[in-house]
Amino acid sequence: MTIIGDSDEYDLLAQWVRELKLSDPLPDRILTCEIGVRKGMGSKIILDEIIKRIPKGRTSFKHIGVDPYDDLEYQHYDHTPPMHSDYDGKMMKQMVQDFQPYFQYKYLHMTDTEFMGSWYNHKVPFDFVHLDGPHMTRDVLTEAVWFANRSRVGSRMVFDDFVLYGMDEIAHALTYFGYRTKHMGSYKAMLEREK
Repeated sequence: MTIIGDSDEYDLLAQWVRELKLSDPLPDRILTCEIGVRKGMGSKIILDEIIKRIPKGRTSFKHIGVDPYDDLEYQHYDHTPPMHSDYDGKMMKQMVQDFQPYFQYKYLHMTDTEFMGSWYNHKVPFDFVHLDGPHMTRDVLTEAVWFANRSRVGSRMVFDDFVLYGMDEIAHALTYFGYRTKHMGSYKAMLEREK
């Protein structure tokens, strides 16, 4: 396996997944997502931590990983010109191979925008989301509001590299959906829906 990370504070991510409040009895379905999979460490942590908490056969669990890979040109940060990513087909093939043991994992080869468009009428709420794709404020805000509309009390969102975009504005916008900032590290921030 070559599942590795390209960020920091994966210990915080694991803690926040581990502390996710799941209703008692467990819900019929648990759904998690990561936007921006790259080499897979975030998705692996989410999968491992949720799998530990679910008795076999008791509830349905699916984790969705969304990443277009390919050598796309896009603006990654608010104040930088467009750039080419280094997410090539070889990296994608390795990631797909590495996640074969996880039947709970569903990889979608598309951008965040395509994903949000394709799941427009999806009604099942997301319990845990890790946003680690585009790092432009408008893109992260768009993702956050989309997921907030598909959440329930107790749902959590983790924002990676939040110091690179307008996290204060995003956190404020999410208060209108019942979210509050619960924990912040140096690079990752976690918000939880309280109402």
